[in-house]
Amino acid sequence: MTNIVNSINTPGIYYALAYNLASWIVILVSDRKRSLLVTSIYQLVYFGVLSFIMYCTAENRVLFIPLIALYMFSVFLSIKFNCTFDNLTCLYVSLTAFLIGEFMASMHWMIYYFAVNSFGYPADLWANILMLVIVHTIQIIVFYKIEKKTRQTLDGTTVTVKELISTLIIAAAIYCTSNLYYVAGRALFGGVYASEVFVIRTLVDLGGVAILHAANFQKGEFTTKLEMARLQDTLLMQQANYEMLDKSMEIVNIKYHDLKHQIALLREGIDSASSLEYLDKIERDIKIYEAQNKTGNKVLDTILTAKSAYCQNHWIELTVVADGEAINFMEPMDISALFGNMLDNAIESVEKIDHKEKRLIHLAVAHQKGFVRIRLENCYSEKPKIVNGHIVTSKKDTRYHGFGIKSIENVVAKYGGSVTIRAEDGWFEQRILLPGKK
Repeated sequence: MTNIVNSINTPGIYYALAYNLASWIVILVSDRKRSLLVTSIYQLVYFGVLSFIMYCTAENRVLFIPLIALYMFSVFLSIKFNCTFDNLTCLYVSLTAFLIGEFMASMHWMIYYFAVNSFGYPADLWANILMLVIVHTIQIIVFYKIEKKTRQTLDGTTVTVKELISTLIIAAAIYCTSNLYYVAGRALFGGVYASEVFVIRTLVDLGGVAILHAANFQKGEFTTKLEMARLQDTLLMQQANYEMLDKSMEIVNIKYHDLKHQIALLREGIDSASSLEYLDKIERDIKIYEAQNKTGNKVLDTILTAKSAYCQNHWIELTVVADGEAINFMEPMDISALFGNMLDNAIESVEKIDHKEKRLIHLAVAHQKGFVRIRLENCYSEKPKIVNGHIVTSKKDTRYHGFGIKSIENVVAKYGGSVTIRAEDGWFEQRILLPGKK
């Protein structure tokens, strides 16, 4: 065992284990395709195959670069096979996982080297396994927490080709720097001791991991700021639309009352039965307008009137059963943002349906047992993507879309409510439960 410990070449099986553990950490903090048991079996198979490949190619310097590319690709396959990432995102997180694996293996072998040669630690197999368990357990706990925080920061973000290329360049530069000794040989580092190589390699790997995670947190912070700015723009747009609709409704109401009086005056001067029948028809039409969208909440009435008019012009049947007084405790702009975005999403969905008779939307608002229950149902032709109980925008670049959905979730969260969604059998249902106010 002493000859092995004196070598600066970390045995391949330690790298195989480190790559496996690094990919495991990413898999655990991400959305998985399979159960934990099945994923564990696949990871064991991956570890066995990778260990065999590294054992067979341990002394092959000619294929050094292709083999490294193969190892990196194996990390990608492990994560892609077990997680729901798209290809770009999977490659992006795989690069970080690969460097984490490099650091984990390098750090363990460095600690074991110094323990044996400087502190008299036993140079036998079981002592090495004990050291392996202790070091990797600490590493797993630390990197699990870091990766979990990173996933939360990057949740919902999209990886661009430019970001992927820059990450690939950083990862390649870090790997080449940390392994320059093996590529260039002793001719370039003739006076470097094994202990110095261990320290340099481990510190460079640590620096690389730190750089990539710093970049991820910066990306997440930028995305959060962008999202907040977009949400603010969405709210301002909703406010402007509501104010415009409110003014329009005032004008329409004035004209409506004027029209009722004009019809009454016309009746007095008409003797023709057909003319009277025509006036009756006009009066019935405007009475339908008078009866609709009088929920008890002015803001909701304004929104429903505008959306109803749009639906009528686009062959969409919108039915509403709403107790507007149940939401009087909400701020006007929150009501506008909540119902405006909900109905806009529903309208956008049903407009994709070719059969006009299936363009159905139903909205219900009721106060029950101290809670406000809001239910929106609509048909769909394209099933919405739902991940962890949240609707994911179907647009390709999520950084510039999906803010209507986020606005709904923010309003509900503001009032301590909850959102439940489901989509099955051609029907989408969104249920919102809010604590009621007296």
